[in-house]
Amino acid sequence: MSSNSSLSTPRSAVSLRGVEKSFVGVRALKGVDLELLEGRVTALAGENGAGKSTLIKILAGAISPDAGEVSIFGNSVDSDPLAVIRAGVSVIYQELTCVPEMTVTENLFLGEMPSAFGFVSKRAALVRARTALARVGLSHVDPDAAVGSLSMSERQLVEIARSLARDARVLVFDEPTSSLPESEVEILKQVIRGLRDEGLAILYISHHLAELFDISDEIVVMRDGAVVGHRPTSEWDESSLVSTMLAKSLERAYPWQDRELGDVVFEAKGINARRVNDVSIVVREREIVGLVGLAGAGRTELMKAVSGADGSATGALSVRGRSLRAGNMGTARRMGVVYIPEDRKREGIVPEASVGDNIIYGNYSKVSKWGWIVPGSARTFISAQISSFDVRTDSRRQLISRLSGGNQQKVILSRFTAGALSLLMLDDPTRGVDVGSKSSIYEKAFGLAAAGAGILMTSSDTDEVLAVSDRVYVMKSGRVVAEIHRKDYDREAVLALASLG
Repeated sequence: MSSNSSLSTPRSAVSLRGVEKSFVGVRALKGVDLELLEGRVTALAGENGAGKSTLIKILAGAISPDAGEVSIFGNSVDSDPLAVIRAGVSVIYQELTCVPEMTVTENLFLGEMPSAFGFVSKRAALVRARTALARVGLSHVDPDAAVGSLSMSERQLVEIARSLARDARVLVFDEPTSSLPESEVEILKQVIRGLRDEGLAILYISHHLAELFDISDEIVVMRDGAVVGHRPTSEWDESSLVSTMLAKSLERAYPWQDRELGDVVFEAKGINARRVNDVSIVVREREIVGLVGLAGAGRTELMKAVSGADGSATGALSVRGRSLRAGNMGTARRMGVVYIPEDRKREGIVPEASVGDNIIYGNYSKVSKWGWIVPGSARTFISAQISSFDVRTDSRRQLISRLSGGNQQKVILSRFTAGALSLLMLDDPTRGVDVGSKSSIYEKAFGLAAAGAGILMTSSDTDEVLAVSDRVYVMKSGRVVAEIHRKDYDREAVLALASLG
């Protein structure tokens, strides 16, 4: 947990009292009380659907509450994003909003470049830009550099600097580390600690519980639109936090179980592809094998090579003893080799299509006759998959883009695992997913493994890979540098291998 601010009597920065909000008869917020104090980091925890997103939108001025009061530094502010920004509140969203082609300075003052006598003052802009960048540890960054030339963590820090350049005194972070490599998360956390010590009020939302304990002074828990817990971070532990979030006991977010492994279900020898150099791996029936490595180690590229998504891949593959030509995605799918991609929004779903359409996509043979979809068969199949994977949706006709990240991932799983499975590859399957959905996704994966499939998975969270896998391959610079069994796991040693080889 972070240390307390140097402010002895922290002042209220934002206050919500009795805030209510409903959408088409659904109460998203139920009498929410929340106070953000200067010089403190308040963490907000809860499952998807708990009301966190609605609360953020109200804080940002994007929507108006139906009832209750919202005040910023003691003053009521209209539900207008510009008015909220001028009052000192800025939201840094999960999806970065910087324009890659524009310079750092242009992004910092987008639409509000400093001016004098009606003319843009580049000199004033550079001075203010350097000041804002220094506050987030980016003194080394050229204000005239294109944002697209920066690393992901530097872009994230530019977003924060933009808020500071607008004189923000309250920062709201919505899943700020979801797109960051594990090695760069600590950089962001150090910056946030520094801003807290400057006296800023900070609201921090993340599905990574370890981050909440590491960075916050207090944790607020929401469930079903209401605040159900609020106390200092030191008075929580992971068990009590998860139990409060889910209203049920959850011993582990990753319910690993020992399984009797079977014969080799998949083998790859001498795989070469983009960022993959002469890799050989084996996966057995009912086994969960993890891939560990830093960003750029080749984990995703290996999965794409094995699945046939990378048509240029070479090497020898076999599935249950039968040869499979590398780079042939159609044949791999027919042999039960399935890859669920890391970027679900770009590669996993069709956002403008319904939940039902996304489920039957690629499964038309199961719901059609003589080349025509049979509506009754489609409805039955879709309903069965929604039920089996506990997809929280209003109906099969709802646009999948309106579902939470966890429920979108469940839809993808339901589509890709509808047929016979030999090898299921999960690429960062719980990125941006709440702890309840995370547990549900892994319970399903463990169930598929128990039924005889082999699982190959990776995650940007090394602890997650170690928690769910029976064995791991450690990758560095496109090569496998170690193979470690569960009984021999040592987190520090694994990370050292991933870093140094």
